[in-house]
Amino acid sequence: MRVQEHIKLSAAAAIIAAPWLKQDVVIPFASSILIDVDHYLWHAITYRTLSLRAAVRFYLQADPPPAIKYFHHPLFLGLLLFLAVRLRSRLLGLILAGLLFHASLDIIHNTQMSRLKYTLSEQAHHLCSECGQYVDALQLHTVHFTSNLLDRYNPRHFVVLCPRCHERAHRHS
Repeated sequence: MRVQEHIKLSAAAAIIAAPWLKQDVVIPFASSILIDVDHYLWHAITYRTLSLRAAVRFYLQADPPPAIKYFHHPLFLGLLLFLAVRLRSRLLGLILAGLLFHASLDIIHNTQMSRLKYTLSEQAHHLCSECGQYVDALQLHTVHFTSNLLDRYNPRHFVVLCPRCHERAHRHS
């Protein structure tokens, strides 16, 4: 899920929670956005560079290798839950709420994208829509990013490509 989408959905959740949380609504909102700093940390540690530009370039690849998401990890979230309960900390509880909201959005997004990839691959009979090559594991490529979150997972915004054509599509966009 793109950062802009996380911000929009987190802002909507913050508006809904504001009557109950008052000024504390900033805490889960900020944690739901800042959780993605773990992508940057993983890139900085793995590639030994602090370059934000290099990290962004890495994640904009056609199919970047999976990264360890430290703050998304169930062990980290479980530890934070344990500490929040044990210490009776409202602050840790609010931080955890934001992290869990973000993680749940990621789960929904990954499920939808997997479903799209499977459906479009089956419809294309596993043939790359660019070069026509048969590939068991086609990759999902976004042709159009819609600003309408309700239309985000519409199949018309995606095509399935072989890895070579997918990488080429990202280089030329």
